[in-house]
Amino acid sequence: MSTHTPPAARPRGRRWLNRRVAVTAVAGLAATGLASAAIMADAAVPSFPNNVVVFPDRDFVTIEGYQTHIGETALVEVTRGGQVIGSAKGVVEEGDVAFEINHPGGYCWGAGTGLNVTPDIRPGDKVNISFNGIDAGDTTVQNAYVTQDMQLNGNTLTVKGFAAIGVKQAQMEQRIINPDLVDTDVGRRDIRAIPGPLTPAPKGGYSSSLEFEGNTFTATYVFQAAATAEIASHADLGERAMAWEEEDADGNRQGLTIAEFGEAGGPGMGGCPSGPGDAGAPQPGAASVVRSADKTSMSVKWTAAEQLPGAAPVTGYDVEAIQQTASGDGNNVVIGKRTPASGTSASLDGLSASQGYTVEVRSMAGETMSRPFTVQVPSDPAPGDQTAPILTADPAPAASGATTASKITLTSEAGADIYYTIDGTAVVQSGGLSETAKLYTGPITISSQVTLHAAAFDSAGNFDTFIGVYKPPADTAPAPSAVTAITGTAGQAAVTISWAAPEAGVTMYGVQLYVLDANGNKVVSGGLKETPNKTLTINSLNAGTDYYYTVKAKNSAGYGPESTLQGPLTPTRVTDTVTIGTAKWKSGDFRITGSGTAVGAFLEVRNAVAKSSSDPTLVPGSTVYARGQVEPPVAPAINGTYDIRVRNANAPASNPGKIFVVSANGGQAGPFTVANG
Repeated sequence: MSTHTPPAARPRGRRWLNRRVAVTAVAGLAATGLASAAIMADAAVPSFPNNVVVFPDRDFVTIEGYQTHIGETALVEVTRGGQVIGSAKGVVEEGDVAFEINHPGGYCWGAGTGLNVTPDIRPGDKVNISFNGIDAGDTTVQNAYVTQDMQLNGNTLTVKGFAAIGVKQAQMEQRIINPDLVDTDVGRRDIRAIPGPLTPAPKGGYSSSLEFEGNTFTATYVFQAAATAEIASHADLGERAMAWEEEDADGNRQGLTIAEFGEAGGPGMGGCPSGPGDAGAPQPGAASVVRSADKTSMSVKWTAAEQLPGAAPVTGYDVEAIQQTASGDGNNVVIGKRTPASGTSASLDGLSASQGYTVEVRSMAGETMSRPFTVQVPSDPAPGDQTAPILTADPAPAASGATTASKITLTSEAGADIYYTIDGTAVVQSGGLSETAKLYTGPITISSQVTLHAAAFDSAGNFDTFIGVYKPPADTAPAPSAVTAITGTAGQAAVTISWAAPEAGVTMYGVQLYVLDANGNKVVSGGLKETPNKTLTINSLNAGTDYYYTVKAKNSAGYGPESTLQGPLTPTRVTDTVTIGTAKWKSGDFRITGSGTAVGAFLEVRNAVAKSSSDPTLVPGSTVYARGQVEPPVAPAINGTYDIRVRNANAPASNPGKIFVVSANGGQAGPFTVANG
């Protein structure tokens, strides 16, 4: 486990990784992102400024934002197929980057959790962040990456890659980083390609395109100077494929995966745990030994080794009894066995009655062998110790019939080992342990009537046995208690509610919204919304309306009570995106067409008042030329459309020059040059 603790706050030089910085074709991509966000509405991808950014090739995670949790400890878990394969805890710091995992200055995987393995993060894995059991967002690692080294041909540089089905092509970018580009006509440390045809870079120096064919992509860069192309081709920071799950109307990229061609995985700094491919065999759990009365044999029991996620599986166990006294030739005699992976016991015969032994149990995984779990077995018991240990059970067995219990706890004197069976066989057979005897490590849970056999052994070989019949109680599991740890946030026409599980065994949660009626009473709004997760986003709500809510938990007995009423949460209106497709003027006829993401939104066409010749900017009080509304889309289009036309005296007397189209929902397009015709 890492003991590294970053300072409470440190300077941050890195800009937000999820903030869109490419300015070309913003309107089109933002519109696509907004439509995609509607499809992903039930996902738990964080909302800007919070984000989870994953670098799978370096097994590195950046947690951005979460400034409402400064000083709190967050749990980050990587899961694959429902199994946690990596985890760490980190404290949220002040600044754009809350904390990082597996990166210099950050935390190691395993910090605060004990799962000491650096996960081999792959596409499809989920990276989740939570605070005190309440989910605060998750990201699914996107399956998009560069497949080969970039190729230079004259002034043209190409990068090829893969984007699987399910990756949103409109929400991708290819990027090459080389700080040497700052001193060229590019004027920055990286070059970028976004979806679409060859387009000049905003700062000049090159043009770029990102085009798709099936599940492959090609990024093309055409430089104005061959020397600059040569410099770009020597980038040693890895060609990047960037893909994100959601993009809001402001172009912020949420659920971002940054795949870096040629980067090596594993620990990103000294002292962090190795990856699953480099992990040795795991050490077995508790082990114990019972020696026969004549001391010529012993029964060894152990608990199975805990498998590291993604590591080579345990293939067997090596059990050895090593004489504590060397023979005349200076060697220590070893008697041992190897068991299959399913083995948890072994009998060793042919021991010397006069010798003490050190017993070592190791797991084997492929070609590696773990550190031993060691038990010392002396040759002679304490002098005169012939008193058997006392074995007790809680609850004690009834004199007749079966005792009702869900769990049975066994206890004995310090240093004694307890073994038990629930298959009806005796624990002690022929002076030794039976093959089915299990080492007792904690309370025994039963689900049907059993006959429990148990025995406690002390170091002298004395033992006490016990037999009892037990049955589980009738299934009277109560419904869950009320959910108490609840948080909620309001968004654009939506609310997101999160909570912690009140107890184990919960299979479903129900969220109910309430609003105020005309008399100020809280009344139900909509039906109960169910989810097996501990977070829920509810969409299509009314902006400006106060919503109250409750959460309740469900198990096999049904729903428990509702939580206390929470809220209010007040959604804001949806900030839409509008585009201008055409704008034409001729005497007595002015027509503007375009698209909008919010169907029904009211639009105004306004003139662009010039701050300067190069900066036409919309200002309050600008002239309104025409009004219209976004109409529903016609399949297969996703966004709505508008067609605003004014004629005769209602049309401007002359060509307006440059215009804006402004939505009542906040969206704005322009300035756009009006054509004659």
